Amino acid sequence: MSDSRVTAPCVSRTIHGPVAVLTMDRPDTGNVLDAEMLDDLLRHTTALADDPAVRAVVLTGTGKAFSLGGDLADFERALSGQVGDPAAYSRPLTGALGTVVRTLREMRACVIAAVNGQAAGAGFALALACDLRIASERAVLHFAYGALGASTDGGMSWFLPRVVGPARALALLLEQPIIRAPRALREGLVNEVVPATDLLDRALRTAGHLAASAPHAVAAAKRLIDASHRNTLDEHLTMEHDLFADGLRTRDMRRGLAAHRQGDVPVFEGD
Repeated sequence: MSDSRVTAPCVSRTIHGPVAVLTMDRPDTGNVLDAEMLDDLLRHTTALADDPAVRAVVLTGTGKAFSLGGDLADFERALSGQVGDPAAYSRPLTGALGTVVRTLREMRACVIAAVNGQAAGAGFALALACDLRIASERAVLHFAYGALGASTDGGMSWFLPRVVGPARALALLLEQPIIRAPRALREGLVNEVVPATDLLDRALRTAGHLAASAPHAVAAAKRLIDASHRNTLDEHLTMEHDLFADGLRTRDMRRGLAAHRQGDVPVFEGD
């Protein structure tokens, strides 16, 4: 797959071999997740999820923010009655955000958030929805909900306990701290912190490494970890063993076994 670039009003997509980069590109708004941004994100993530040639995805933003979350000006208009019933206004937006999040989780490819700046509210949730998070030294994670008197959206309360544990997640949601990059690393909210100038290169290198993995193994790992909190042990063993059996049917596992036998590095082709 040759390198290419696709642009839309809010999101650009570049393809670098097996790695796709999605860039939220409305720095003047802080890359807020309004209807237009969510529509573009859904269009791009759906296209990538359906493309077997894409093995890894990097999600990032331009400007000073990864994403500031919801459009507060729109919220104010909704509460003032300018756009009708507030609940009727919010449900399509939170529904679209939820669809984007589910698409990221269900995608066979590994998804890396390259957190370039502030990630607040739903923007923070979007970063948590990714499989890995690499943060710029300038990144700031801001829960934002409590300061607005709001509850969470975008899966924040689902992902956070899985990242830091239930007790710590509740404490963070109640305390609502503003978390800068070094603390985010200590808390386990990001996997790595790098200089701002190195962020995209580092994310691309990590994505390239992950893209060399067998797609079945990556997809199975994502499914199993997400399911582990709701499955009983018996249910999880069954799911695990079924996915292992599915892997035995792939040519990639034959390639892996052959490379191991010969002392070589396997080249997985996704079949």
